[in-house]
Amino acid sequence: MWNQQGQAIGPKPSHLVAAIFLDEVTARDAIADLKLAGVRANRIGVALSDEGKRVHALNPDTKHLPSDLEGKHSILWRLRHSIKHDVHGHDGPGLSSRQDAAAANEEQPPFTEIDLTDTLRGLGIAEATIKLLHHQIGLKGFLVLVDAGDDEDRLECILLNNRGMPRTVMVTEQSKITS
Repeated sequence: MWNQQGQAIGPKPSHLVAAIFLDEVTARDAIADLKLAGVRANRIGVALSDEGKRVHALNPDTKHLPSDLEGKHSILWRLRHSIKHDVHGHDGPGLSSRQDAAAANEEQPPFTEIDLTDTLRGLGIAEATIKLLHHQIGLKGFLVLVDAGDDEDRLECILLNNRGMPRTVMVTEQSKITS
């Protein structure tokens, strides 16, 4: 879990799952599905790269993070959720995923914004790994880090099903400290 400043206060690296999303839409899809799976905002951390933070700071009109889960979703996400509604007969036939997006948006903000470098340093991750993650996230990407507790497999599947590139090993392998 993360506190208001986005610092890790509870998760052990062995209980974290992580994935990089290269755009806001796929990150929003994953966060919405995590919320629908019952994951609380204080267990979902979202980080920008240093490069991404600089660009957002220079242009205050750009959205900082994908906070509005009712915003644009990928066609795959909308199709998957509309089929779920059709199969379970919630609304009868029709291509609508608005109810799922609205349900996922109930807790505001839907995640905790974290600082990538500070969070990973606090977990004992090697500086070279942190630098590599900044590079992989790039200008428009996001790292979604989830305190999964005992539900690592299911929550990692949610990240992968939404086109996340898994990075769990990178954020759970602590650097070897030599004396």
